[in-house]
Parts: sequence; structure tokens; C-alpha cells
Amino acid sequence: METPQLPSAPVFRRWARVLPLLWAACGLAWGFGRTTYIRPIEKTLSAAGVTQVVVQNLVGPISVKTSTDGQIHLVVLIHAGGADATFARTLAGQLDFQVQNINGQLRIIGVYPLDHFRDYGYPHMKSILGIHGTDSNEYDGQKVFIRDVGSKRAVELWAEVRLSLPAQLGLVLRNTYGDIDLRGGNAAAGAPAGGSLDGFTDVGDFSIYRPLWSAIKIQSDYGKVEFTDGLGAARSVHVSTNVGGAYLDLPPDSDCQIIAHKDLGFLHNDVNNAKFSKNADGDSVLQLGDGRGAHVHIDMSVGSLHLAKVRG
Repeated sequence: METPQLPSAPVFRRWARVLPLLWAACGLAWGFGRTTYIRPIEKTLSAAGVTQVVVQNLVGPISVKTSTDGQIHLVVLIHAGGADATFARTLAGQLDFQVQNINGQLRIIGVYPLDHFRDYGYPHMKSILGIHGTDSNEYDGQKVFIRDVGSKRAVELWAEVRLSLPAQLGLVLRNTYGDIDLRGGNAAAGAPAGGSLDGFTDVGDFSIYRPLWSAIKIQSDYGKVEFTDGLGAARSVHVSTNVGGAYLDLPPDSDCQIIAHKDLGFLHNDVNNAKFSKNADGDSVLQLGDGRGAHVHIDMSVGSLHLAKVRG
């Protein structure tokens, strides 16, 4: 199913009087110490009638597990920090997650208070070529900045999203800043497979363990992508990075074809003695086994491809 344009988040008018006070207070917060508060959101929904799940978040990690119970489980941990517990608790209440089923597409959308705050502090910043995330991004049509949690410009407000769902469902992930962890299972043991995965984070790493999605598309502008224990049930894999490498940990008897393009980087194969060759397009091609398994396309601007044997 093609993912339609996501709707704009509503403006919560009841915050209008509270948020200006928070904005004034946050400028003083770091001078008087710091405390944090976590507000949980938890929902369990039937997967019946759902064909695709869309998750959209501004800042924070996303973790997804595939399940076999026919349900969709969602846990969101909203983190906020400030000068005292009251400040942090009030700030945490300004971030919400909408959950809507629209014609079989379940949308899980982080609704941030963008009318009042455009600078968000995150305690797990990455240093990439000396940049710590102060470049502007766009979220829900608004320009935003992700900064270090100690920045006087920023409020500490972010969300950790944990999701489990049947692998037969399509999954779309859109994250601006934060790592994404994806865990499947053992298809040979009867875990149902299928579905497609389309994941994006602007700054963050992908870690993928035994995926049960048959088609996988992964993109990280600044971060690495790693398959930690083979390609699972995947038959088609597309990986794209701007600054960051790709790491495939594969068993020695892997059966796949890898097509890699890079502008600046290296190609390493420590799985067996097979060598890369060039195709008509100038891309590097490596066949493991008879090549009838997964087809893996890797596109890197600055980064290297590392093929290694599965650990342990």
C-alpha cells in the first residue's frame, strides 16, 4: 500500500497558556540543576484489518519486534527534563502520540508542541564529522533543531518508541534523530514472515536481527546500517547511507547476491574467498552461494561495506 501524506498534527489550544511559561522557565532551568521525568503511553490493538503501520517520531530511539499473537503492542516513553520535577512533568505532558486507523493503515504519530518549541535537547547525540545535530530539520512542516541536552536554547523533550507487530504487516518508520533497532525471529521455526519494511532516520544507526520482512528498504543520512545475524527472511534489501557504513554479518553458507555502490570507502569480504567484480553500471557485485537468495543493494556516499561471519 502506498503511504499517503501524513496529516498535520492538531494544535492543542489548551496548552496556549502553559507553554509560554515553560518557555520562559527553560531558559533558567540549567542554572538550578536538572531533573527528568518519564511519562508512559501504552496501547494494545488488534491487527485484524490492518495492512500497514506507520510510525513517525521527531527525536528518540525506535525499537520494533515481530510477534505472533495477532496484536499490535505500543509503548511510548516520553522523556522530559528541567529545573525541577514539576517543570519536567508539565513539559512531558505537552508531547502526545496520535494512534489512528485510516482505511487499514495504523498511524502512530508523535505530536510535538512545535508552535512553542523548535529546539529539542537529546542526551544521546552523535558526533559525525564534528557535527552534533544542530543543522535544521523539518518535522510536520516546521523547521526544528535537535541539540545537545545541555543547550540553553533547547528543551529536553523526546520519545522512546517500542512496538511489536505481526511480520505480515507492512511497516513504515520515519525518525528525524535516533537509532532504530529491528528484531525478527527464526522463520525456519515457523515464525510467519511476509510484509515490507521501509525505514528512515536522518541521524541514527540501524541494527537489524533476523528480519522477517520479505522486502526491506533502509535509509540513514548519518549513521550505519548493520544486519547482525544474517538476512533472515528478506528476499529484497535496499540500504542507503549518506555518511555511514553498511555491516552484514552472514553465515558461511549464505546464498545471496550483493550489489554495492560507493563514492568514498572500501569493500571488505571476510565471509569467504569470493571477490567483487564490476557490472555494466560500474557497481561492485559479489555472489555468495548460487545467488538465488536475497538480492542486496547497498548505496553509500561516504562509507565502507563490511561482510563478516556471524559471531558465535
